[in-house]
Amino acid sequence: MSKLLDYLNALDTNAVLIQAHKSDPLKAATEFGLSEKEQTALFGEGRQGVAAFLDIPFRDFDAIDTIETPFSLDSETACLKHKDEEALAV
Repeated sequence: MSKLLDYLNALDTNAVLIQAHKSDPLKAATEFGLSEKEQTALFGEGRQGVAAFLDIPFRDFDAIDTIETPFSLDSETACLKHKDEEALAV
């Protein structure tokens, strides 16, 4: 199963992860172990995209409030920006 669902569930219960996600969602998702496809679904496709990625009917998956991000970058740009920042940190 996808780690994306585990990540979303953890965002409901793990205060440290919640704060990390609020501070830097891409870094938090990467450190949690989400793949690029999972991150694209999470940050670039909205709630319906996440439901489709997880193969869950959207009507049963309407409680996703935690995936809003504090920036308006498209997912590809955001992922590239995050990778550039990691490369600079090395």
